Amino acid sequence: MSDSLITKRAMADSLKTLMKKKSLERITVSDIVKGCGLNRQTFYYHFKDKYDLVNWIYYSEIITTLSPISDGADWSAAIMKALNIMRKDKAFYAGSLNLDGQSILRDYLFRETRDMLIKILEKPDFQKTMNLEPDDRILIAEFYTYGLVGMVIQWVKKGMSEAPNEIVEKLSRFIDDSEWVSAVRSWAKNNSTKSLPGKQRK
Repeated sequence: MSDSLITKRAMADSLKTLMKKKSLERITVSDIVKGCGLNRQTFYYHFKDKYDLVNWIYYSEIITTLSPISDGADWSAAIMKALNIMRKDKAFYAGSLNLDGQSILRDYLFRETRDMLIKILEKPDFQKTMNLEPDDRILIAEFYTYGLVGMVIQWVKKGMSEAPNEIVEKLSRFIDDSEWVSAVRSWAKNNSTKSLPGKQRK
């Protein structure tokens, strides 16, 4: 492990520890560096502010865990691992969910998850089946992202009381719904970006 990564993780651990006692808004850079025996100059060498550190934690822990999905890895195993990481550091993830009426976690996960799904939709094998235009890929990716991220955020808001495997089971019903996939493919063949077919209730 590089010295840079060791330093970043030390600051991340310090922030997580602090968030067990007080809110992210009240934590200062001085608090973070004091908690890990570093100085402000070192902090600003690696991060522009505490929110940049928060985003680095999201990326290094959650996004890197989910990214193998775009290369064909088992999505359920990856999501299960990510949820367990979040549950382990419940104070940090729940505490960084809302800040001044905005959701750092939600916005970050939405952006990264959308980009990951677009990457999947751009794969040659997927394109052979669906032949999607760029705008279509974005729209479909955003639709699924709203559903996936929305379920995770609600889980966090409710205190992560449900076991990760229960959340994965719910996500599985959402992702693997063959009727919905068929509807999306049918819509995509028509090359229409005006509306996305809704899920039919039985």
